[in-house]
Amino acid sequence: MSYYNSTIIKTAAKVSFLHISWLVALIGVPIVFFRDGLDLLEKSLLFVGLLFFFWLLYLLSCIVFHRLSLRNEHNRFGYLAKNNADKGKEVGSHLEGW
Repeated sequence: MSYYNSTIIKTAAKVSFLHISWLVALIGVPIVFFRDGLDLLEKSLLFVGLLFFFWLLYLLSCIVFHRLSLRNEHNRFGYLAKNNADKGKEVGSHLEGW
């Protein structure tokens, strides 16, 4: 049985990107843009690269830990009762409280 379809993954990707982007921006902007020896284009590419790296890492972690939480029957039935948009929000924000 597949718990994730393309709609759920897209919604989870959007939600997880919003959760991780403010954190990377808060920490990464001062570090990247006040770094000497790089021009503006290189600094921007470095920031975007780090943003996508941490976003993918966060999204994959959310999916893995959400999948592990579905071992509990109560969590599984609660998840399956939701519509696709709510499922995607749950998956994308699974690590939010950690």
